Amino acid sequence: MAAFLRLAANGGLESVTMRTLGRELGMKAPSLYSSFPQGKREIAAASLLSFTHDFARGLLAAASDAGSAEEYWATLVRFHLSHQLLQPESELWDLVIATDRVTHFLSDEVRDEVGALVGFHEDMFAAAAEEMGYSLTTETTRVIFTLLDGVKRWGGRKPGQVEFAEVLDRAVTLTRSILELSQTGTSLPLQLSIL
Repeated sequence: MAAFLRLAANGGLESVTMRTLGRELGMKAPSLYSSFPQGKREIAAASLLSFTHDFARGLLAAASDAGSAEEYWATLVRFHLSHQLLQPESELWDLVIATDRVTHFLSDEVRDEVGALVGFHEDMFAAAAEEMGYSLTTETTRVIFTLLDGVKRWGGRKPGQVEFAEVLDRAVTLTRSILELSQTGTSLPLQLSIL
C-alpha cells in the first residue's frame, strides 16, 4: 500500500498499474492479484484507508500532550499542515476523495469508514473550539479545512525550516481569526467563504 501511494504521488494515479506496482515490489502482477483480486481499485481503497488510519493515529498522538484548548487547537492545525506540506500522499488522498465524489469507485464500506475518520478529525477541531468558547459551524469547519488543505497555494510548496515554522504559526493565527469572525453572527467575508 505504501508503494502504491509512493508511485501514485510521484507519477499520478493513472501511472500506477499492477505491473508497475509489481516491479516496485519485486513481484509479478499475478502475485498481487492473489492478495487483491479486484486489482488497482482494491489497492487504492486499502491504501486510502491505511493512510487515513495513520493520519488519525498520528493526530491523536500529537494532540495527547496538549495542556490547554489553545495548545490543542494549535497542535491540530500544525499537524494537519505538516502532513499537507511534507507528505505528497496527502495530495493524492485529496485527489482520490475528489475522484470518488464524481465516479463513486470506492465501495460504500470504504467511503463510510473514510467519512467517519474525517468526521472524527472535524470533531477534534470542534471540541477544541468549544473549549476555547467558540461554536464551530459546518461553514466555519469547511473554511478552516479548505485553508489547511490548500496550504501549498498560500504557504509555498516546499518552505525551508524557518519558513515552515512561520507557515505553521500563520495558519494557527488565521484559523483562530476565522473562529473569531464566525462568532460575530455575520457570514464570513466572501474571500474566506470561497477559499
